Amino acid sequence: MFMRRFAGILTALLIAAPAAAQDAPARPAPEIIVRPPPSEAERHKQLREFTREVIRPPRMNQPVAKFAFPVCVTVLGLTLEDTAVIAERIRENAEALGVGVDRAPDCAPTVRVAFMAPAAGPAEGWLSSESPQLAHLAGYQRERVLGETGPVRAWHKVAVRDALGNAFRPQLGDQQRFPTYTEIQPLSTSDPLVTTEITGAAVLISREAANGFTLGQLADYATLRALLGTGPVEGDAPAPTILTLFADPAPPAGLTDFDKALVRELYDASYNASARRVYNDIARAAVAAERSDGRGNHAP
Repeated sequence: MFMRRFAGILTALLIAAPAAAQDAPARPAPEIIVRPPPSEAERHKQLREFTREVIRPPRMNQPVAKFAFPVCVTVLGLTLEDTAVIAERIRENAEALGVGVDRAPDCAPTVRVAFMAPAAGPAEGWLSSESPQLAHLAGYQRERVLGETGPVRAWHKVAVRDALGNAFRPQLGDQQRFPTYTEIQPLSTSDPLVTTEITGAAVLISREAANGFTLGQLADYATLRALLGTGPVEGDAPAPTILTLFADPAPPAGLTDFDKALVRELYDASYNASARRVYNDIARAAVAAERSDGRGNHAP
């Protein structure tokens, strides 16, 4: 009798369960938001702002600094074979991007890349405000170098000249080596009346942090850090760039279209072109490269 009654109750529950489920309100389907790709003007603005973040801003009324003469490259801290490969790749990049290379065996190095051994300790201890390597930098420039995080430290020596290329103060070596410096005329009244020339670049990279990357990736990263004043890219980048090498779990295999636009457009600009003009040219070239690659206006 008991078993018959229990079976009847169980049957009633099984019959009632689907009914209760049917009475429950149906969950709304997840909303799918489809956003159209940015227009060319929107993408240009996005990459222009990113360029302003990537390139360290020049001082007020000064153009973006760059090398005025072919660079002489030296790489230290790895095997002779590996340093030769990296140095040659940097030279090839500089030639392809319009910077120029001094290949004379006895040229004075203007781009120095060093891979720091573990014995040197963490990057935070490589340099201090009293380091002689940074003695030529202004206070704000030293703060940039010492404030950088990650396994790399990079800086430049910059000479400020007038619009005709004459140094405001004697620059050791350059005026003796190049006494007939090319005259530079302002493009417009909005351009600065001075030029800023990089006369030397140094890039220090932790050897331990470099493990796992190809020599090409390391050379391309060093190329960007040496040829223009930039720090590492933090957070999500709106365009692929080799500058994310030590932060991105899947970094680019080499220089990207955006990276090439950064260097090529800077070195193609007048020596006293305003920073705003340079940023616009870089963004324009990067958008055009995306369009020619078939990516259209789609952000990566």
